[in-house]
Amino acid sequence: MKLGAWRVALRIARRDALRAKGRSALIVAMIALPVLGVTGADVVHRSGQLSPAERVERVVGGADALVTALDPGRTVEQAPVAEDGAFAVQTRQGEQPTAEQRKGAGTDPVALVGSLLPPGSTLTPARPGPEAGATSPEGLVRTLTTEANLADPIWHGRIDLVEGRAPSAPHEVAVTRAFLDRSGLKPGGTTTVQGLERTTFTITGVVEHPDELGRVELVARPGELLDQLIAAPTADRPAAEKGPAERAAWLVRLPSGAALDWAKVQEFNAHGYTLTARSVALAPPPERAVPYYRDAFRLGGQATDKNTEVVVATVTGMALLEVALLAGPAFAVGARRSRRQLALLGAAGGSRAHVGAVVLGGGLILGAAGAMAGVVLGTGLVAALRPQIERVGGARFGHFALPPLDLLAITGIGLVTALLAAALPAVQAARRSVTAGLTGRDTVRGPSRWVTVGGVLLVALGAALALYGAGAVERDQPGVGGYDTRTLTVLGGSVTAELGLLLCTPMLVALVGRAAGRLPLGPRLALRDSARHRSRTAPAVAAVMAAVAGAVAIGVYTTSTDAENRRDYRPQAPYGAVQLTSHVDGPRLDRLRGDLEKQLAGLGPRGDVADVVYRFCDNCSSTVRLKGPVTPRGLGVTEHLAAGDAAVLHNLFAVRDPAAEQALAAGKLLVFDRSLLGADGKAVLMLRGGSGTVQPGEVPKPDLQEVPVDAVLVDDPTAAGFAQGLLLPSALPRLGLSAQPTGSVWLPATPPDRKAQQRAEAAAVRLDRMATLTVERGFQPKSDALTLALTGFAALVVLGAAGIATGLAAADSRQDQATLAAVGAPPRIRRSMAGLQCALIALLGSLLGAANGFVPAMGLLKSRASGFGAKPALIAAPWGELLLVVLVLPVVAGLLAALFTRSRIPLGRRLS
Repeated sequence: MKLGAWRVALRIARRDALRAKGRSALIVAMIALPVLGVTGADVVHRSGQLSPAERVERVVGGADALVTALDPGRTVEQAPVAEDGAFAVQTRQGEQPTAEQRKGAGTDPVALVGSLLPPGSTLTPARPGPEAGATSPEGLVRTLTTEANLADPIWHGRIDLVEGRAPSAPHEVAVTRAFLDRSGLKPGGTTTVQGLERTTFTITGVVEHPDELGRVELVARPGELLDQLIAAPTADRPAAEKGPAERAAWLVRLPSGAALDWAKVQEFNAHGYTLTARSVALAPPPERAVPYYRDAFRLGGQATDKNTEVVVATVTGMALLEVALLAGPAFAVGARRSRRQLALLGAAGGSRAHVGAVVLGGGLILGAAGAMAGVVLGTGLVAALRPQIERVGGARFGHFALPPLDLLAITGIGLVTALLAAALPAVQAARRSVTAGLTGRDTVRGPSRWVTVGGVLLVALGAALALYGAGAVERDQPGVGGYDTRTLTVLGGSVTAELGLLLCTPMLVALVGRAAGRLPLGPRLALRDSARHRSRTAPAVAAVMAAVAGAVAIGVYTTSTDAENRRDYRPQAPYGAVQLTSHVDGPRLDRLRGDLEKQLAGLGPRGDVADVVYRFCDNCSSTVRLKGPVTPRGLGVTEHLAAGDAAVLHNLFAVRDPAAEQALAAGKLLVFDRSLLGADGKAVLMLRGGSGTVQPGEVPKPDLQEVPVDAVLVDDPTAAGFAQGLLLPSALPRLGLSAQPTGSVWLPATPPDRKAQQRAEAAAVRLDRMATLTVERGFQPKSDALTLALTGFAALVVLGAAGIATGLAAADSRQDQATLAAVGAPPRIRRSMAGLQCALIALLGSLLGAANGFVPAMGLLKSRASGFGAKPALIAAPWGELLLVVLVLPVVAGLLAALFTRSRIPLGRRLS
């Protein structure tokens, strides 16, 4: 076609779009909404990508460098920005330490750092403090601690003051917003720190870590908190124990003209220190010059989990089909509504290309309008909601990024998608005969069997490709666009399977229509109309399928991840158990228990717990355990033997067995794991520790003694996770053992709420600073906002696509409706037809989408389970979400369509 013909076609398309304002606005909205979402996501993603200058500023603030004592005395390897990755190199057996390692282990850290830096450099301590408890109106809140002079510009960018003023007087502190939210305090309020109860701190300002907005932290003036806190006894550290050297860190100011290079970084690494220098971060060395990249990848430390990335990419790929699938029927109906006009164009001498160009021109005009509107609205929406987006994301943007190439590409994608949506209606309009267009009659063709066979093959190929990519393709192989080969393989397989289902949709719609003969009049007309106009019904079904597939994929993945985490969770006590841990004894412990029972009403009977210990000399003891296979119970938890009475058996082990209670009362050892018993039915106590000072002529005892004892098996795998066994305290002396009280345990009918727990813990630490109070609340799943959001989005698409298709069907079948009215059809027929058509589209699309959504999710789960030492994948379905999108939403869509459809059928003139 010549350029002049295109101008005429575009002019006709523009006038037709202005004439049908409702349909045009619908198409523009359908184009703009996905473009808006992609634009917003791209702007957020690009704004969150920090430049090297922004990244290093969040590490060193206004300083020139940050030095951290990672492991003095051992060689360290690090990335150019040490906070992106660093580790201590394992020393080989028999290897002698280097001169740098000996110097790093034996030299005062401040003196060593000062000697390695250029002369005239100044050091500002930046060490993190221990976690501590701070008082709140409800009790205690756990918080991180640190010290900083917030008036010094050296901290700006690392810790920013966002509200109030910096602490300037003694015992003034600043806290993060998360601290205020968790504690219920406000600026101007006061708090005390556990272990320093005599000092009251006043909150003067609110600070934030730009990279971690959810951090709960208390920031004091230098010299007012950390040394005093470390010197005070806490729940997990005895008094006067100083912090280890590897926790030390300093912000460095260099003298004028001085600079740090990669060689200086490696010099620090040789002594066991990391160095993040602004100059190195802005001009990093080549990767081949950084040993960390090579060794971290070899040791597995550099491998990153790209599962979330794969999920987002997969769902994005599925969602790209939405616009074409939803807008295509609108263009098709518009072409049929304008078929007389297009037929007149052909009768006046226009070719088929001219007719198709008019329909395609409508896609060009409306697509350009929708794409530009989506880009502008998406950018403006991110700008308006920036504070909320940053808060939800947990980090501040480095800058508000508007990448022109990205926005131009997104606009082009929206435009091309609109053209693709208009392409098939344009081809159909060009093939329609002039006579059929002038008379308003169309021929109906059956679905192609070859297209259906091709769709089935694509479904099988896509499923096989996604599962193969998840299990057989190696991780982190370079791919395209920042995604590795595994990501692209799973994405390609999932999209291929969805395209296959899309090709099968017309045949499925036709098969459903064949069942219409057995139905009453209303359903029969609805099914036959949907089957007859497959070009309108099938894309709407496919649009529902794409949205539901994305939501189900995320839902299956997150539900299965949640199920795996629940499977791997190791509770420390039965659900609802309240555990008091305290190492005081005598009247103080009794008073502590009594105060706790007053604070928490309804705790029930109390069980006093003790550890079984072996005392092999004065002030020397070791914890006794049973010989058997080592079964890890959790991070930092060691297997042990407990001492207590029947109340402990009930509360700590949740065992209520009369035979077990009688055996315990008789002084027998209760064992909860069959593997801890030998063939003779005895358990073996392992006693570690020698006999202390050996007298002349005395034979020293071995460091490890194994003592067999009679035991009674209470086969309970759950109870075996809490302790290996249970003995009555009065039965210990005959075995040469003793009981060391560790606290008490209660098992109330319902666990106390968190506020009551805070109040009780605050009361407990007043009597024993080392006391801790825990409530076993079972596995706590993480908030799944993404699944909820995608389910909501899928629900909107299901209702919207079904409603759009039903509205287009009603507009497209006005002459058929008029014929029904002329032959005496009751008014309710129109309502029932609209409702059933809408429900059919929603139901068929939801079923196909639910089946297709399992493909990427299973691929991702198998991908995660394919690593070395990984546990088998656990596939769990989100039944609530599936019930909602497969059954509830189609019914709701049908009822809404029937409700909002007018019963009156307008009569119109028909050509014979």
